[in-house]
Amino acid sequence: MSITASRLGSAPITLDWSNFANVPPAAGTRPRPGSSEGFSESAKEECKEAWNRLRTRFSTGEVGFYDAPINNDLSQAKECIELAHKYINAGNFSDALVLGIGGSSLGPLSMLSALPELCKSAIRCHVVDNPDPYEWKSTLAKLKPNSTLVIVIAKSGTTFETMAQLLLACDWLGKERWRSHIVAITDPVRGDLRTFAQHEGIPTLQIGPSIGGRFSVFSPVGLFVAAIAGLDVTAFLNGAKQVRDHIEKGPIEKNPLVILGWDLLRHAEKRNIHVCMPYSTRLRMIGDWFVQLWGESLGKDGKGFTPLAALGATDQHSILQLLRDGPDDKVTLFMTVDKVPDEVKIPRLTPLGGQTQLPSFRLLEGHTLHELLTVEYRATSLVLTKQGRPNVTFQLDQLDERSMGALYFALCVLTAFTGTLWGVNPFDQPGVEEAKIYIRESLTQNDPRNAPEEDTNSAVARLRRGRE
Repeated sequence: MSITASRLGSAPITLDWSNFANVPPAAGTRPRPGSSEGFSESAKEECKEAWNRLRTRFSTGEVGFYDAPINNDLSQAKECIELAHKYINAGNFSDALVLGIGGSSLGPLSMLSALPELCKSAIRCHVVDNPDPYEWKSTLAKLKPNSTLVIVIAKSGTTFETMAQLLLACDWLGKERWRSHIVAITDPVRGDLRTFAQHEGIPTLQIGPSIGGRFSVFSPVGLFVAAIAGLDVTAFLNGAKQVRDHIEKGPIEKNPLVILGWDLLRHAEKRNIHVCMPYSTRLRMIGDWFVQLWGESLGKDGKGFTPLAALGATDQHSILQLLRDGPDDKVTLFMTVDKVPDEVKIPRLTPLGGQTQLPSFRLLEGHTLHELLTVEYRATSLVLTKQGRPNVTFQLDQLDERSMGALYFALCVLTAFTGTLWGVNPFDQPGVEEAKIYIRESLTQNDPRNAPEEDTNSAVARLRRGRE
């Protein structure tokens, strides 16, 4: 009997793919490792060769996220902690305005959302990740320039959305505060943000060229924001390191992340929609982070999965019916939390003057909200499994920095391996870069400084022509 659930070494995370292993793929697809026929030697060799190709990219320094938990030159953890403590200990900042988009915001945003009770700093973080005027104005209305630290994150240093926010933030702060109230996180040598920071004497942390945006939670992108919020950066990296140690110490063909990557490709022809569904509101933003990681890394060369974010138990009341009885083209990835500090016991009440005990009240009393959420997850998983709809579970021991580091790292490795095994480069994003070219061209062509003044109707007509 094959193993279909495994704790990732000493890391606080367990991967259970038992409700995936026994679901047949589409006819004619590749055999699965751990199937009743056994993990064939050719399958083992294919996984080993893929891992060796990926490992070469790690060892040569081409791809840096994998070594960041053990290499401060890549993580910049020491520098992040020291700089964060400087601002915290100064005592004159009550808020931090974090500017970034995509990989520069989803990592820190999902981490802060997952661990609000552990954010022990007096500095409150506000992440603005979209150049939406409503959001911008409503966020700034809650802040004061003299007590707000602006953290601007852009690896390229030229990201239009973030640079627009930076220009607005600089104007809002006033030039006399730029040097003392801004931290830039960007490429170590190139880009407009790097040039601006150097010219103005703004403190800067670097994102190593080998760490891509969607993998950058293990760089100052995630670590400095975490440190400013008062989270334990060392524990976060230790969780990632424990997953890495597990990968390094065991046979790669027996690693559950490798087996899951193979299994997902085995089903790719038939089931190419992946639903990330954590059963914890604290993990809701992990779904958004995963959507970028999975979609941007693997969607190339006519290949790719369509990732969707959902939330249990909320979305049992929106998409469970579709997952069970709709097109059989989905795999559901659950995320659960084993223990919480307070499970919140459901009390006993006697409504209606004590004359009648309502059945649903009686059924729930004495249980806890955490118990109910766990039962809801198990019921959903069982519903899907009985219908032959594959699902996988990532179970965290608890919600803390170490567990989050382990979860992020496990999903990054899963993504990197799956792309390599599939024959796509999981670390580039040519479609995104092409869109940036079009944005630059459009902004250049429509630069108001290059044309005479025009009324509003003429401007609207010109912008419409630009889209045709």
